[in-house]
Amino acid sequence: MSEELKYKKAARWVLFSLTLITAFMAFQVSKIGFDYDFERFFPEGDPETEFFFQHREKYSSENDFVLFSLENEKGIFDKNFLKEAKRFQDSLETLPHVMRVQSLLNLSEPIKEPLFGSFFERPYLRWDEPEFYSIDSARIFSSPDLVNTFVTADGNALAMVLDHSPFLSKVKCDELSTGVNRVVPHFHFDALYKSGRSIGQGYFVARMQKELLMFISASLILIILFLLIAFRSVWGVVVPLIVVFMSIIWLLGIMRLTGKEIDLLLTILPTILFVVGMSDVVHILSKYFDELRKGQGKLQAIKVSVKEVGLATFLTSITTAIGFLTLISSSIIPIREFGIYSAVGVLVAYVLAFTLLPATMVLTKAPHLKYDGFRKDFWSQHLQSFYLFIIKKRRWIGASAILLSVICLIGISKIEVNNFLLEDLKKDNPFRVEFDYFEEAYAGTRPFEMAVLLSDSTEDILAPDVLRKLDRLDSYLHDEYGAGFIISPVNFIKALNKASHNGNAEYYRLPDDDKELQKLSNQVKRVKQMSAMNAFLTDDLLECRFAGKMGDWGKKEITLRNERLEEFWSKEMGNDVEYHLTGTAMLIDLNNEYLSTTMIYGLLIAFLIVALIVGLMYRDWRMVIIALIPNILPLMMIAGLMGFTGINLKVSTSIIFTIAFGIAVDDTIHFVSRLRLELGKGRTRQYALKRSFIGTGKAIIITSLILIAGFLTLILSTFKGTFYTGALLSLTLLFAVIVDLLLLPVLFWAFYGKEKSMPLTDTL
Repeated sequence: MSEELKYKKAARWVLFSLTLITAFMAFQVSKIGFDYDFERFFPEGDPETEFFFQHREKYSSENDFVLFSLENEKGIFDKNFLKEAKRFQDSLETLPHVMRVQSLLNLSEPIKEPLFGSFFERPYLRWDEPEFYSIDSARIFSSPDLVNTFVTADGNALAMVLDHSPFLSKVKCDELSTGVNRVVPHFHFDALYKSGRSIGQGYFVARMQKELLMFISASLILIILFLLIAFRSVWGVVVPLIVVFMSIIWLLGIMRLTGKEIDLLLTILPTILFVVGMSDVVHILSKYFDELRKGQGKLQAIKVSVKEVGLATFLTSITTAIGFLTLISSSIIPIREFGIYSAVGVLVAYVLAFTLLPATMVLTKAPHLKYDGFRKDFWSQHLQSFYLFIIKKRRWIGASAILLSVICLIGISKIEVNNFLLEDLKKDNPFRVEFDYFEEAYAGTRPFEMAVLLSDSTEDILAPDVLRKLDRLDSYLHDEYGAGFIISPVNFIKALNKASHNGNAEYYRLPDDDKELQKLSNQVKRVKQMSAMNAFLTDDLLECRFAGKMGDWGKKEITLRNERLEEFWSKEMGNDVEYHLTGTAMLIDLNNEYLSTTMIYGLLIAFLIVALIVGLMYRDWRMVIIALIPNILPLMMIAGLMGFTGINLKVSTSIIFTIAFGIAVDDTIHFVSRLRLELGKGRTRQYALKRSFIGTGKAIIITSLILIAGFLTLILSTFKGTFYTGALLSLTLLFAVIVDLLLLPVLFWAFYGKEKSMPLTDTL
């Protein structure tokens, strides 16, 4: 059997096996789901996360509700409007998983009957009796617990709070959201706004599905364009696309087999794999086409391509995978999963590039490529001119790099860690518009959660002196901290005091007399298990909950307010009472602090791995420095740009550094690997450096353009986090290819300018 027939037989078996595996993986992909469980972004194993879940178990969840706001330009005290609002509320109460719907239409205040001392309920708003509107309006607007909570301060909007069953699954949230969307069109108000986790979850999942398809389509169009320009061959477009599409199918199939659904972070994974996987293919094809142009036969061209590009491509796949794997040091589960599956995808792409691509080359006719000679080749000619320019201007380039580094350090010093709850959505996003409306019209939308604990068990929360301390805390949170709609045991005592004085709003306060206050406390203790206070006070009366809403001011501002709260506590509350801030919003803020640390550790690990690889290749510390500097400088440039432009460090921007380094270092490794091959052929340092620059320059530029174009598609996202990931990664890779081409030759000349030859070992 001839050599060609032997290779063709092996290639057919390879293609047959890969086709079977791909068909199986495609079937798995058809069953993959989408997930937007934001609680998975809480730091795993962290004391704050554990405290939050314990706090929620004692009381209740802070996110099991949907907010509605119904606007009437003439004011809410309009019979037709209130009649329509009542019909709307009644319709909401019939939806699946709804426990109750509260608004001024069904809220009542307790009133103590002076003669017999019993309590009765008096409605705040007699919506079907217009003759009482003026009286009810006066009572409502004199009640601080209602204004900016159930009615806006201008009286033009009425709020409804839909409480649903706790901890609804994704399926049940979809059922509730579908029900709400079915009910809303049947009612007509001047404006209707809604917000809540069950509503938002469905919206985010729908957007993720649309954007996943959009990213893949946009990447496909751009990559086809670049491949046509680079190879000017249908063969050079179709084969790489098949390799990359199969890589994506395999990875999504692996995710399905391991029980992983697509979350917000993983929507960008196919795009990453699309462009990163294409890098391997382009390097192989570039070498293959170069060999064909030199007149080599097809089999020989394949062998040379696999041999000379194989090691460098293997090392670049390893370093890229390591760049992603450094994310497993994060305490946030979705970040770890993103790192793991991205690394797996990179390795899958490498395996397919070196199995499917060579097999396809063997079984297909080699494209006819005209050889014009080395010096007449378009890329070689222009790269040679560019190389000569760099060598002539090397001192100027080196000095510019040093100056640029100093400027970048100044910018880096300006970076701030900050985040907002819905910063991922752009300002004009419909869901964001509704969120911002509640921010401005009511007491804010960011949950405020505080646990207050007694360290001295000789008293309980309802003791008069403790209640007076909590009353000072309540006033501080409202007047100084800026929280609204605060509910705590203090509010229940105030409500009882008001009820004991015929609903007079002036008595919505703690009684001045301790005996009267103790009497109200005893009354609360007797009915605690039967009242709403059960969600704000533990059975042993040693711990209570302050829950409310606050503005989404950003982590930086909230940190300042928390520091002032700490100062207030140490001065006013004493040592017998302790507090603990908690809640989903606080844990999201905590994520950003952890991610900053994770980024630093991840980068250090990636630096060490690259240093180890280059060190093993050359056994020379100077080569390690030469390899690291061109890849550290682009990261400094993007960090400096973030500092100067005010882009905050957060989840979406912190992970780009380890990803970018893992991808950008590929060009450097291809360059130094080619240099080692040229030196191994006995060429002089100057000539080896020149041949390496010209030989790898085309592939480096093409792959970098493909990577940049691929990541640029992410800026089409409606999620700002995805937008920043695409924009910053593209800029980083652009900076990286420029720095590689300009600085690598300069560094080689700087470190080895006086030597006749460069170090070379036979160990690798």
